[in-house]
Amino acid sequence: MAVRLERLAPLTGVGFVILLVVGLIVGGSTPDIDAPTAQIVTFWQHNSGRQEVSSWLVGLAALLLLWFGGSLRRAISRAEDGDGRLAALAFGGTIIATVGLLLLATMAFALADTADHTPPEVIHTLHVLSYDVFLPLAGGVVALLAASGLAFIRTAVLPRWLGWVAFVLAVVILSPLGFFGLIAWLLWIAGVSILLYQRESADLGRVSPSS
Repeated sequence: MAVRLERLAPLTGVGFVILLVVGLIVGGSTPDIDAPTAQIVTFWQHNSGRQEVSSWLVGLAALLLLWFGGSLRRAISRAEDGDGRLAALAFGGTIIATVGLLLLATMAFALADTADHTPPEVIHTLHVLSYDVFLPLAGGVVALLAASGLAFIRTAVLPRWLGWVAFVLAVVILSPLGFFGLIAWLLWIAGVSILLYQRESADLGRVSPSS
């Protein structure tokens, strides 16, 4: 049983993507930051339940991302033959991205939870912050992509072309097209997750063919 669970660990990346997308769909679109204060307050008051559920889903997705990061760190560390520098940098980026997602989820939950008994100006301010507190997520994702990309290219632990894609995505995320880069990053995570699962299953199958 333990070996079977170990084989499934890399698929937490796919679980992260699915749970995050579901959470974002549940939350839906929110008013623009320049919308009237009354409109923003009304939105959070009338959609508080849905937004709280969305926040919990995004928070759980963030934990799956962290778990996936552990699987990615181990694979890169093994390929580095004990050096582990790129593995540590990739996992550090994963931690920062996880904190960034949790921060965004916390902001949304706070808005949904307090919209009925908080001054409208405060709600508007929190709403603006919920749009703009994205640097921890973006910075963590860029670090994760850059370190992983370099590791893939140097060690071929996964296809080298995935490493070059990671570098391109890191640049895009730092550009005005950053939102689209983050969307593409989710696809990258899902692909890496599946490849790591296949690699892990093959390795464990060679070690314990009877399990």
